[in-house]
Amino acid sequence: MDNHFAGFGKTLLRIRKNKRYSQQYMAENKIHQSTYSKMERDLIEPTLGNYRHLLSRLDMSDEELQYIMNDYNHSEKEQLLTAFMNLSFNDVALLEELREKARNYLKAHADYIIADIIHLTDALIIMAKTGDVVGARKEVRPVWERLEKLDGWYLVELRMINAMLFLFPIDEAILISGTALAQIQKYAGHPSASKIAVSLRYNLCLLLLKNGRYTETITRINELIPAAKEAGSYRHLCVCYLRKGFALAKTGNPEGQLLIDQAFRLIEAADDQAFKANLENEYNLLEEAASS
Repeated sequence: MDNHFAGFGKTLLRIRKNKRYSQQYMAENKIHQSTYSKMERDLIEPTLGNYRHLLSRLDMSDEELQYIMNDYNHSEKEQLLTAFMNLSFNDVALLEELREKARNYLKAHADYIIADIIHLTDALIIMAKTGDVVGARKEVRPVWERLEKLDGWYLVELRMINAMLFLFPIDEAILISGTALAQIQKYAGHPSASKIAVSLRYNLCLLLLKNGRYTETITRINELIPAAKEAGSYRHLCVCYLRKGFALAKTGNPEGQLLIDQAFRLIEAADDQAFKANLENEYNLLEEAASS
């Protein structure tokens, strides 16, 4: 039996009885009575059409039903994917924890995505610990070689591209991010897609800054500032002010330092000491990159 449907009938029966629905109500003249009965007894698996029909009758999404079927937990792979989708790229402890769980998963399952996640966590750990770009690029090369051959990218692939964007040469990164953002437009209104799109734009701005592309940085950040204000995200606004201020300062514009000061005043007002440390670290790294 397909793992996706393991225990489906037992769960279907329990939910139907909890909701006090009859088999006739569930079948709704779309599924033969004997077929429905066999599904509840786990004698047969539902077809895709029947599965979608039953979800509609239960007023549930596939995600919720799978969660219930897994004893109100995400599956092991779903937990890994969720951890990756919400990962902070510079948190070494979390990266190492995710890598270990992914390695254990691959001992029992063959899975392209989980194998890619191991390569990506290896690369991110290398960058966080040593800053070795060459070593990190070597780790992500097999991931990109697989992804660039695909006919389309979906959310998990887009998240992977975002994770390794900083390892591409700047002109290639601009092209790849443009393609990725075009793909994300198909997910308009999806919260995870919106999060990836925002992260891609901010990461590209940082890459442009590190490569001395100050005018392009300013143009792109000007597009991000209104959205940060509308969302009420002081963290995003601080990042925008810092990066735009840095770019302006490097082009000789005195307004640059004013924006940098404004970024730190804003973070002080929010009393967000952890993020203030991140902002200070970014500023120092930008100065190092500019002077190298």
